[in-house]
Parts: sequence; structure tokens; C-alpha cells
Amino acid sequence: MANDRWDGHAVGRARDPRAPFGRHEEGSLTIARKTKAEPAQKGYHGSDTLVGWTTFLVGVVAVGYLFVTNGDSKPVESYWLINNGFCLWLPLMAILLVLKQDPSHFGLTSGDRKLGLKWALILWAAMLLPIIVVSVRPEFRDQYLSHRLSQQLSGVGAVYDTFTKVVNLRALLYYELAMAFYMFCWEFFFRGFLLFGFQKTRLGTWGGVILQALPFMLLHWSWNPHAAKPPLEVLGSLPAAIILGILAVRTRSVLYGFIAHWGVSATMDLVLLAPFIFKHIG
Repeated sequence: MANDRWDGHAVGRARDPRAPFGRHEEGSLTIARKTKAEPAQKGYHGSDTLVGWTTFLVGVVAVGYLFVTNGDSKPVESYWLINNGFCLWLPLMAILLVLKQDPSHFGLTSGDRKLGLKWALILWAAMLLPIIVVSVRPEFRDQYLSHRLSQQLSGVGAVYDTFTKVVNLRALLYYELAMAFYMFCWEFFFRGFLLFGFQKTRLGTWGGVILQALPFMLLHWSWNPHAAKPPLEVLGSLPAAIILGILAVRTRSVLYGFIAHWGVSATMDLVLLAPFIFKHIG
């Protein structure tokens, strides 16, 4: 006798893909007529050898290369270009040319808008107090004010001048928009390509969530002390990646994790720059 299957495409007790962690409430659990179970659709849940190996190999190449090169001293635009290429264009080519699948199966879709926007706002709001607390710590001020925000940007200069204490609003807008695209690429790679790629294998949902979170944390650390993020941020990146991974699975989209992630990053920048913006506006 065929066993009931717990995935979005099997017949029997089929679960809403937005609730993959055992939440069985009315509206999130679909009761279908019990018949002979059909095979899971290839490329969604269940074992898919090609997807698994492609996800693994692309992940190793991208994470390995970025781990080695992100610590190098380079212009910030070069850093963005390299990361965006490995985190967006490389996995997209793998999805389209090797797997021949729709990128929406890997989180490039709007998904559950209501749930996603609600939790993006909740996660951003939950980080406001921690942002204020860490913004006065020397290691965060050094990493953000003295390093990231003081880097020269092509054509617009630095966001923050460490000597004159002046904030360049045009450079700030350029920087935040560039960071938005950079973070979107990261969200797609970790909470999209890696998470949904591994989820389609025997590792399942939790395997995908954990296996995208570990390299995400690794890339927050660097062998170069000048490029490494503060220890609190490195440690916090692991639970943050798990939470954003769960959000991606529940909404079937990387969009809302991106909104929360970029919102927290931009808020951190504004909190650090606020005293100087009010004093001197360049």
C-alpha cells in the first residue's frame, strides 16, 4: 500500500507549501481524497539528483571564491560587481541552462504578499532596539563609519567624510541603492538558490534552511581583520539566516527576506549618520 506523502504535489494529505514545518491549521492543510500516491513533481519536493549536485557545486564555487576574494582590498564597486555576479548571475545561469527550470521555483516570485510583508515589517521592527544599542559600540562605528561609509564611490565621493564629518546625501542615495541590489543578490543566492535547491533533495526543508545559513555566516567572517564584520554581527548572522530562510519557505519568495535585510542595513547606516546629517549636510 502506498504511503501518504507530505509535500505539495502528492495526493493524500497534502500540505500547503507555505506551512512546511508541521503547522496544520485550517486553511494551511489541504485534505484530498485518499488515493494511490503519485510521484512528487520533479524539481519541487523529493529527491532530484541533478538539482542537488548543481546546487552543491555552484554553492561551493561561489562561496569558496567569495570567501577568498572578499577579504582583498578593492574598490567597493568591484566588491559589489563580483558578489552580484556570483550570487545572482551564476545561479540564474545554472537554473536556466543546466536545470532548465523556472526561477520562480527558487524564490524569484512575489509569493505570499500578505504574509511576507507582515513578517518583513515585524523583523525590521524587532531589530530597531538592537541597532540603536550596537550603534554606539566602537567596533560597529569603526566598521561602518570609518570603513564602509567612508569609501570613495565613483563619481559621487564618499558618503561620510571622516575628517570634516560631512554627510554627502547624493553619495548616500547611490550607496543605499547599490546595497539594495547587492543584498537582493545575496538573498536570492542563499534564501533562493541554495535553500530551495537543497529542499528539492532528500535533505528536505530543514536541510535547505541550515545549509544556506552556514555559508551565509561564513561570508560574514573574513580572514582579513580589516574586512571582517564585528563578532556580534557574525554570530547574529546564523540565527538571522535561519529566520529569513523560514520566511522564504513560508512565502515561497526571497523578496520579503530582502526587504527585511536591506531595511535593517539601511536603518543601521542612518542611525550612525543621523548626528552628522543634522549638523552638516553635504
